[in-house]
Amino acid sequence: MIIMPGKIIFDDNGAEYQICEFIGNGSFGTVYRIEKTDDKNIFALKTLQIPFKHQDTLKAFLNEGSLATRIDHPNVIKYYYFHDGLKYSNLPPYIIMEFAEGGTLDAVIEEKRKNGTFFTNDELRSYFVQLIDGMAAINEHLIHRDIKPDNILISNNILKITDFGLSKIVEESTRTSTFKGLGCIPCLAPEGWKYEKNTIQMDVYSMGFVFYELATLRHPFEDLDLKDLEDWYNAHLYHIPETPNKINPNLSNIVSQLILKMQEKSTSKRFKNWEEVREALGKETLPETTYTPFIESLLKKKMEKDKETKSEQLKRERREKEISDFRKLVDFQFVETIYKPVSALVKEFNLKYEGSNIRIKKKINQIGFDIQWSSSNIIEVEIKELIDEEFYREVIINDYGQRIRRRELRRPLYKNRKILAWGFVKGINGKGFNLLLVEKEGDVYGEWLVLINTNNPISKKQRNPEPFAFDLNELEKEINNIGVLHIYKLSVHVFDIKHFVELIKENI
Repeated sequence: MIIMPGKIIFDDNGAEYQICEFIGNGSFGTVYRIEKTDDKNIFALKTLQIPFKHQDTLKAFLNEGSLATRIDHPNVIKYYYFHDGLKYSNLPPYIIMEFAEGGTLDAVIEEKRKNGTFFTNDELRSYFVQLIDGMAAINEHLIHRDIKPDNILISNNILKITDFGLSKIVEESTRTSTFKGLGCIPCLAPEGWKYEKNTIQMDVYSMGFVFYELATLRHPFEDLDLKDLEDWYNAHLYHIPETPNKINPNLSNIVSQLILKMQEKSTSKRFKNWEEVREALGKETLPETTYTPFIESLLKKKMEKDKETKSEQLKRERREKEISDFRKLVDFQFVETIYKPVSALVKEFNLKYEGSNIRIKKKINQIGFDIQWSSSNIIEVEIKELIDEEFYREVIINDYGQRIRRRELRRPLYKNRKILAWGFVKGINGKGFNLLLVEKEGDVYGEWLVLINTNNPISKKQRNPEPFAFDLNELEKEINNIGVLHIYKLSVHVFDIKHFVELIKENI
């Protein structure tokens, strides 16, 4: 049966409820106002988009539903009945729950934004206490996982948290676009992005974002241009929001610290439970002393200093992750394009040769490998990824007749294409070549090129065996001599396994 106004649904005891009107679409389904036919009491009905294709999904639904119906608190929407879609086979999964006539907290915040007026400190304190109490009650049984202003309802001017425990039982493929793009993501704790275990501290973090919006009428990341999931990911892991009382000067330092500590990236620095949050909020009522004005000034100064320190630390952590990810990308491209083909070549040779095998061994903690068939016959392959930080150089510029020294990024290029990595392939006889991984339009991994180096006949410099490879510390200088008159002749070619075949022939 299609759920729509005028239809009848049932609870676990078979009592009838008439669907009265559509209320709206939520993160996990559609919400209706319903009326119990025998006593005319009003409830809410939420249909759930959960097809139970697997027994595990049904079991999780029943388990979470059982836990959710145990929660009975003034600041939590009461769940009365979870229909699994099986008891009444002509009806979809749904929840019969307490009806809240006052709309959502999100709508209240939006109205404040339009009016340009902040909530009073007394209003904020009342809201915070209600939300702390409601979350403490929920977390005694389960983790919410989807906290946001839109999931906090209002009934008789009382805040009531809803949609708790639902995100766990809804498979990713069945979640609505609202959940995927605009659901928990704007408030999702850093550990949630890493798919770590759900904990109370994840809910503390998310509620910290709700507190921030109540206190400032802004999302903590409102100053950022967030276009996609990666932007949101980076914001939650690496961005420190503006201190709340810089946006709303009426806020106390105590409340600002409370909100920021709820939003700490590291769980070791975040509140561990709601009792700690409640205790921190209680500091607002501490009696003033002769030192209070000085303390308040010091607190404000220290919060700003802490923000600067944390921002710098997160900036370093983000850069370290970028470098780590880049190294993985270079290593993957090296393995796929160079190591695997050479390894396959060696494997086939060994299969067909009756003598001692050629051995190929990947290097540890660096990109490269060795090809060896005796203690004195070795071909060494070594690759180094290029990081911006390694190519800042001191340059002298002429500024209106004054010679000024400054540091500039001088990243090695080949035909205006950034060189992502370079290295050498060299045998024991001194012969070899260089490898370059350069940017390629439309290809995130880039393209491997071979740099063949020989002596220029017109040069009287001591001759190198041909072709030869430059050492890593020579490449930054020599890469600029491609295609120019020089003591060496440098030519660039698209990588081909034949370059390794020729070098192995020379050294075998």
